[in-house]
Amino acid sequence: MQTGREQSRGSALAAPRTPAVVPARPARPTLTLKGKVSAPPQKVVPERPAVDTAAASSPRAEPVEVVPTPKPAPVAPAAATDAPAKPARPFRPWARSRVPSTAGPAVLARAQALNALLVAPIGVLPATVGDPMRPFQVGLGPEILARRRPEVTVNVCERAIRDYVRSFSYRHAVAQPGSMRYDLDGNPVEPVSEKDRHDMQRNCEVDRERTRQRKAAAALAAAATGAEAVGPAEGAASSGP
Repeated sequence: MQTGREQSRGSALAAPRTPAVVPARPARPTLTLKGKVSAPPQKVVPERPAVDTAAASSPRAEPVEVVPTPKPAPVAPAAATDAPAKPARPFRPWARSRVPSTAGPAVLARAQALNALLVAPIGVLPATVGDPMRPFQVGLGPEILARRRPEVTVNVCERAIRDYVRSFSYRHAVAQPGSMRYDLDGNPVEPVSEKDRHDMQRNCEVDRERTRQRKAAAALAAAATGAEAVGPAEGAASSGP
């Protein structure tokens, strides 16, 4: 038979052993050269970025395709021609009178408007269609202003004079070779100076060129309008029964 001591010893050997808990060794302090004790470095755990629940739940936006703007094509330089540029036509003084300078309906209306501002008509202005145009004597403006009606202002009378002398018929009369200047009653007093005559000739040529270009542009526009009108008419005729 086993004694009590042997039984307790056998039960102790049969029971599972519990491992002994070894306490953790504390970290050794680090000594520096100055004798100060520095704390051991701590491990930093990085924080996770916060998740936007609204953005996560919303549907993902599709990327927008960016279409690059096409660059303009380079302009090719104009092809050089072997022929030299046509020089400007030099001015040539008129050798003879071209068209007789007579009053037409438009300039006659300006002359009548000027006479209506005066106390009496003046002879230097045309009275009917077909009357010759007479260039004014130098300094005739003040004499015309002196004959205005009392209720007519100087500005109104000067404007009427300017409208008359700026007409093409008046400028053409000054430009004529051998043209003369006339006094208030319509009598010739002196010839037009060569400088004034040549200046008016250049002025008339520029005015005629502008008129020619304006008529050519109007003819092209009329032709284009006529072509557009004929097109729909032909289409309607072809679609008929």
